[in-house]
Amino acid sequence: MERLRPGWFLQGLWDEEYQRYRLLAYLQKVRRAFLAQRLYPPLTDLIDSYEELLVLAQARQATAAIDTPDDILYRIVQFALPKLEEGIQEGQEIYNLIEQQIQVEVIGIVPIYKAEGYVFLRRGAEKIVRAYYYEIRPLQDKEGYVGIRLDPVDEFTFSMLSIPPIALREKLLQAHKKLPTPLTIAVESPLEVPLQETLLPIIKRNLPSWIANLPHHGIA
Repeated sequence: MERLRPGWFLQGLWDEEYQRYRLLAYLQKVRRAFLAQRLYPPLTDLIDSYEELLVLAQARQATAAIDTPDDILYRIVQFALPKLEEGIQEGQEIYNLIEQQIQVEVIGIVPIYKAEGYVFLRRGAEKIVRAYYYEIRPLQDKEGYVGIRLDPVDEFTFSMLSIPPIALREKLLQAHKKLPTPLTIAVESPLEVPLQETLLPIIKRNLPSWIANLPHHGIA
C-alpha cells in the first residue's frame, strides 16, 4: 500500500484540488486496510502527517499576514487536518479493541533480568504457538525511549488443554540456549488479526509496560 510520506502536500502538482484528491484517495485505501484490521503502517503515517501539518498550521497562524484564506497551502492544511484526525480515531478504536482483549501471563518465575526473553503468541483459534525472542534496549539518541526487537525463533503445534505452558517453555529452552533463565510470557489474542500489520506492532508497543507490571510468579 502506498504510504503517506512527509511533505506529501508539496509533492506533485501545486494545485489544491489535486492535493485534496490525493489525500481522499489515500484515506479510502486506509479505510479498506482498517476494515481488514491492518493497522500498520497506515496508522503511524496518519499520526505523523497530522503532527507535521499541525506544526505547520500553528507556525502559519503566528504570522497573520501569511495565514489567509487565499493561501493554497493554508487551505490544503485546513482541509487535511480534520480528515487525518478522523482516520486516526478510526484506527485507534480498532487498536484499542484488539489491545483490550489481549491476555498476558508469565510462564515460570520472573527473573531479575528482564531486558531479554521470550514471548509465546497464540492467535484466535489457531493450534499454533509462535515463539519470539525479545530484546528491549534504551535508545541512545532519544532519552526515555526504548528500541524493541521481536524476532521469531520457533513454532509449535499446541493445545492449551493437553500441554502445560511450562512444558512448552522447557522445550523452547532446550532448543535455544542463548539465555539461562529468561523471562517467558504467554500472549493470547482471541481475535485472529494480521500478525505483521497489527498484532506484532501492538505487542511491541505494550511489551515494556507488560513486563513492568508482571507478578512475581507465573503459571505452571
